[in-house]
Amino acid sequence: MAGTFFLLFLSIVANPSPIFAQVHPGYEKFNLSSKDEAEILFARGRYEEAIEKLKIALKSEGETSYVFRTMLKSWKALSSLDRAEKFFQDYQDSHEESSHIWYAIGYLNYLKSYYQKAATHFERAVQLNSENGLAWNNWGAIDSEKKEYETAIEKVQRAIKADSNEPIFIWNLHKIYQEMGEPNRFRDEYKGLLKKDSNKLAWAYGKTLVRVIRQKAFRSYSEGDLDNAILGFEDMLKIYQEIEDVKGQVPALFSLGLLHEEKGDLKKAQDYFAKVLAINPNHIQARDRVKNIH
Repeated sequence: MAGTFFLLFLSIVANPSPIFAQVHPGYEKFNLSSKDEAEILFARGRYEEAIEKLKIALKSEGETSYVFRTMLKSWKALSSLDRAEKFFQDYQDSHEESSHIWYAIGYLNYLKSYYQKAATHFERAVQLNSENGLAWNNWGAIDSEKKEYETAIEKVQRAIKADSNEPIFIWNLHKIYQEMGEPNRFRDEYKGLLKKDSNKLAWAYGKTLVRVIRQKAFRSYSEGDLDNAILGFEDMLKIYQEIEDVKGQVPALFSLGLLHEEKGDLKKAQDYFAKVLAINPNHIQARDRVKNIH
């Protein structure tokens, strides 16, 4: 029973639904921007409607690289990049040059695997705005494709510097280190950030590490290796504590309780559930496990 419950719980933790996909169907009653409404539509797979909302957002809220990216991802999902190309040709003809437009044209070519063209456009985008993180990130991805890893790292680090709150930038940096055969480099940088008290960036690195470790722990569990699954969640808990992410500690502690319960160590399981309740006394599942373990 504990194993089944753990699989269900871990699948929710490891694969949380996109935030917008959880919005109540009556979201239209809320005072959302056209861009926010478009993100909801995109998360629900309503790509045509998302594109139309983003066109409205361009007029009412102004252009951003993120708006163009969601538009292009929608056209990509519809297998309609030819329509995207026509849109941006017309858009470019009727608007002033901007970093956002050059990013969009670069991303369009990136999606079509025209990497040399895309790189040229991303370069122009960052010339016009050195803080265009999306352009830096995708330009770095092209260098990574060419196995030019050090220049890829430099570009992705520029993206992170522009916006350390964007998790895809941090994830791509980790991915580059993996591809170049230096998986420990990312954790070493994380440890360095902790020593420097670079809290914001350490938090972003830590969240990425947790994601990687969680995947490995889930794989260990699915293979019946409870010991390594436990080690993985202990590692996750340590990182959550280092970056002072109390909210993240709760599912890690609860998972450790379930794992030890399945292993038969009921005392340890109770200890972890008690730690969950110390942080969140209203945690219903932890409270139920405490009552039911004998």
